[in-house]
Amino acid sequence: MFMTLWNEFEHDEGSKIADMISTAPLIIALRVKVTTFNTLSFTTRYSSGILISPPLPDDFSFKQWFTLNKEEIQNLLNAKTYSDANCFLPPPNEEDIKAISTFQASFPIQKAAWVQGTVKLAYGFTKYWTTACVNCHKIVNADIDWIIHCPSCKQQSEVELRARIPIIITDPSSSIHCIISGEDAEKMIEFTPLQLKQAQEDGFGIDTELNDALKKYTVVCFLKSYETPFQGQLQRKNTVLRAYTAAELSHHPLPLALLENTQVTSALGSSSARHPEKSSKDQMFTPTTKLVLEEIAGASSYKEGQTSTTSGAKRSLDFPEYLPADTLPEHATKTAEQFAKEPAKSYSPPGNMKDSPAKED
Repeated sequence: MFMTLWNEFEHDEGSKIADMISTAPLIIALRVKVTTFNTLSFTTRYSSGILISPPLPDDFSFKQWFTLNKEEIQNLLNAKTYSDANCFLPPPNEEDIKAISTFQASFPIQKAAWVQGTVKLAYGFTKYWTTACVNCHKIVNADIDWIIHCPSCKQQSEVELRARIPIIITDPSSSIHCIISGEDAEKMIEFTPLQLKQAQEDGFGIDTELNDALKKYTVVCFLKSYETPFQGQLQRKNTVLRAYTAAELSHHPLPLALLENTQVTSALGSSSARHPEKSSKDQMFTPTTKLVLEEIAGASSYKEGQTSTTSGAKRSLDFPEYLPADTLPEHATKTAEQFAKEPAKSYSPPGNMKDSPAKED
């Protein structure tokens, strides 16, 4: 996964990590925040702490795991799986899927969740495509033949066309408006991003064709909900980060056939009696520093008198240099039949890593 270091962390810990990156140092990050940038990633905040190459016992299991899987780790890095939604958001378990009304009521305590429902087009839009950075897929105002320095991922990047479709997902409890983009959108419609762009520029109205294609699907998708300022007020928006169709989940035991007798048992939208929901607070547990460090409690204690070298609430500890030897290398409507459907792209998640062998007595 990506981890972004901000402010003092970028200058202090970032410089140290950069100097020793070829030696694959062990890093323990405390109180970092999980974000949906690049699907899922870590980011530091004011109260975070970064431990670089802390002293650990020789038999610490992570070292064995790294040595055993070093080649596979390098393959994952080469394949850029750290930005692959298929790896970070595989199909959920049935108990992880929330009723849409429950998800809506839990905001802002919970801002992301798996939901399930039927799909249809949200009418009122004329543009169903956008331009985006090839690396991070963030929207950029640039032509597709430009080379840009992306303001989001800070990388030099090409610009690509991406489908961007407003949809409504409905389950027995409620409906929710959201935006679905990229490959997840393209696999459910009969147009490529270029064809969507040409249709708008040539004045073709394709709303009916889009809706006819979308309404064939039942999807399980991971939604992110957020607020943006609009005319002096905050407006809530929802984005699909990953979507699976019923056909893609044919081998998973999920309740893809939405039952008519599903009941909502409260005004806040709790789930059906068959699958009661846990409270939002129960699902928002964050491990404490004590739990993170519990596994290395038996290691040699830190030297007395060590103090933080930086100011503020940030806690940074300097450890003796101990590095693993291994190295990580709006117009009249015309027919849309002239547009051909491109084959859907397929992705395969990487193979599972091997577990560390159990230590024999």
